[in-house]
Amino acid sequence: MPFIAVACALIALWLFLIWPNPGRGRMAAWRGRRFAHRGLHDARKGIVENTPDAFEAACQAGVGIELDIQFTRDMRVVVFHDDDLARLTGDSRMVRDVTLEELRAMPLSGVRTARVPTLAEVLRQVDGRAPLLIELKNGRANDRLCRALMEQLRGYRGEYIVESFSPLIVRWFKKRAPEVMRGQLVCPLSGYGKAINALGGFVLANLLLNALGRPDFVAYDVNAVRFFAPKAQRALFRTPMAAWTVNTMPVAALVEARGEMCIFERIRP
Repeated sequence: MPFIAVACALIALWLFLIWPNPGRGRMAAWRGRRFAHRGLHDARKGIVENTPDAFEAACQAGVGIELDIQFTRDMRVVVFHDDDLARLTGDSRMVRDVTLEELRAMPLSGVRTARVPTLAEVLRQVDGRAPLLIELKNGRANDRLCRALMEQLRGYRGEYIVESFSPLIVRWFKKRAPEVMRGQLVCPLSGYGKAINALGGFVLANLLLNALGRPDFVAYDVNAVRFFAPKAQRALFRTPMAAWTVNTMPVAALVEARGEMCIFERIRP
């Protein structure tokens, strides 16, 4: 009997920790939507990710836009994915260590006209023509980034939802802006790499901090194998899901058959 009682208590604790927002009905309108990952970019056409050209292409194609935001050194909210600038500019510095002016001087991926936009510029450009899925990058000033985002979205007439790998950011929206639908990003333990210790990675990979933010949806790595967390969310709670990054037709068909949001780029047969 003691063993059974302990086992039941542990199961109950686990369920409490991973439980999403029970009010999942408010995500119904987002079911099955498609989002272009970092905009509809295409290197062959010189359209770089997270740039105005990529966002315009998504608007013209009639799909949603997934984008990433973070701060520069002078606390400007810019749309850029990586923590550092190396991949897209060849500069080894972190985004948070350069000013907006310095960032503007760097062409992206060798495309002379491609520059990093601010969030304000993107909001003016899109102007409600496409739904936005906004990822807040984890950093040193998360609370300030959340507040800056909400300030810039004040009066924005388009649809948007938010997501983050940081449960603390998801919690911020639960506490400070509960009307905004919020998502918890998750990947397998191996995906967290050296960014966090093994215990922290295990906790995040298994969504054991869902109790902090009670996310409205879970955005998961669709290409991961033997990934338990999203399976548990579907089976136990019918949690609304977003799959990233979809890049083949069979995976797209599976995601859409489940009614999940599809975050895609360059889908192949």
